[in-house]
Amino acid sequence: MKTIMRSNVYLSIAAMILTAALAIPAAAQTQVPSLVPPFNGTFQGNDTLFPGPCRATICTAAAATGTLRGHFSFTQELTINGANPVTGSAHWIAANGDRIDTTVFALAVPGPDVFTIAEIHIITGGTGRFAGAQGSFCVFRKHVVAPSPDETHLTFGWFEGTITSPGAAH
Repeated sequence: MKTIMRSNVYLSIAAMILTAALAIPAAAQTQVPSLVPPFNGTFQGNDTLFPGPCRATICTAAAATGTLRGHFSFTQELTINGANPVTGSAHWIAANGDRIDTTVFALAVPGPDVFTIAEIHIITGGTGRFAGAQGSFCVFRKHVVAPSPDETHLTFGWFEGTITSPGAAH
């Protein structure tokens, strides 16, 4: 009787250890939580304008802090063809190099001193813990019209949205 009882205890312990051992690699594959409400944060950086005869390009470089990412940077390139919406692409890069790539659609409201800009970023790819991630987020920012001494324009704002990991239920 003691032998049978001991075997049942050992079998139960072995099953728990095996379950834990199999769960750890599965958890490691999904480093972005399956659904993250919200993905948000703030940023500040500079816009550089490159005027052209028919269209202009705005390149943004900024430093930010946000959920899921901690400190990170992003670069963005938008093409302005004289009409809204403005389109482009962006790369959000975590301190360890993991990246989220997005397609950007932006609307700008001009003002005498500051442009108010609303952007929709649709995730198109990623690397590291963001490989296969999906979702979208909005960026709300200000663009200061007066250039800084280095001829760039101050930009600052915040973002919020949702990122889902590969295989998450939609």
